[in-house]
Amino acid sequence: MKEYKYNECISRFYDIVYERPAFTPALNFYLNEISQTNGASLEIGVGTGRIFARALDSGADIYGIDQSDLMLEKLKAKISPEEYARVTIQDVREFKLDKKFELIIAPFRMFSHLVKVEDQLKALKRIYEHLETGGRFIFDVFVPDLNRLLKDVDNVKEFEGEYEPGKKLERYASIKYDNINQMSNLTFKFVWDENGGTKTDECYFPFRYYHRFEIENLIARAGFRLEKIYGGFEKKDLDERSTDFVVVCIK
Repeated sequence: MKEYKYNECISRFYDIVYERPAFTPALNFYLNEISQTNGASLEIGVGTGRIFARALDSGADIYGIDQSDLMLEKLKAKISPEEYARVTIQDVREFKLDKKFELIIAPFRMFSHLVKVEDQLKALKRIYEHLETGGRFIFDVFVPDLNRLLKDVDNVKEFEGEYEPGKKLERYASIKYDNINQMSNLTFKFVWDENGGTKTDECYFPFRYYHRFEIENLIARAGFRLEKIYGGFEKKDLDERSTDFVVVCIK
């Protein structure tokens, strides 16, 4: 088994790769949901704080958890030290905070990192317990493209840019599909300029994909009421062109 974690490389270059127009609709969607929440919000998988830091700057009463100390180091560089207590290193399957929330989000396909049903249910139940009555839980996962699932991906360049002026960064993706277990086994390879030479590193992680009625069944088993599954961050209805499930649940 390959090691599965967000290593120093992916943490270092995360914002460079994801601060792109393709990811703006998701970012704006979650910031808007937070802005319309009267009480406290919690972000699961807060990472480098792409959502969190912006929401905090706008005056939101927001908190966050993540498993990666490396990602949280990047986040803390974006906020003032007096706000550090708002973020903690915790596992979504077991987390415990001393308050409840009007809104909990698990953005950017965080839920796809939970590959086992028992882990998905553990996480959902912990989230349910941390919501105020009537509070919302919103998350997103991608809609599986059945045509793409038939063919593995080998070392495809899916990012090229600069991480500092004059210093090139490339990211390559390889995917091996395990459709019996609904898994996309991803390896990201980073290639970048440093100290006059070229460096490379890789990060592997298994990524679970979901189907619509599987999602509905999971959230019902955890006690949630489904408000809506949108077919994207523009809140369009699901159809055959949808690429994202955006799921809104109510306690």
